[in-house]
Amino acid sequence: MGANQTSWALVRPDGYVETFLRLDLPETWAPEEGYTVVPDDELPEGWQRAPDETPVPVNVSARQIRMWLVLHGISLATVDAAIDSIPDQMQRDLVKVEWDWAPYVERAHPMLIPLAAALGLSEEQVDQAFREAINI
Repeated sequence: MGANQTSWALVRPDGYVETFLRLDLPETWAPEEGYTVVPDDELPEGWQRAPDETPVPVNVSARQIRMWLVLHGISLATVDAAIDSIPDQMQRDLVKVEWDWAPYVERAHPMLIPLAAALGLSEEQVDQAFREAINI
């Protein structure tokens, strides 16, 4: 065990890191077949966490996505400022109507693209936001 180890890395058969495990695993615990466990400070340079393969929800409630944003350090004032920064007046107004009045946020809605872009969120980050927000 290295001096910097804080956990064990559970490595999938394809080489991706699935998750991290606490150091105090019961002695009877064993990984699933094909998985390996290595000290986290011994992972090779350039290691990657396994991609999240959880399906992206089609929509989440307006409350859920707002809570997710706040919990991830994106204030509602920042969202309002991002909407206000959309250069095209009609697009800005349409996004504002969606943000202010829609009871749900649809992942595939075309108005989500300019809002996410204005917030600096990538497609992958928006997908992850929906995956997490559905559980709030």
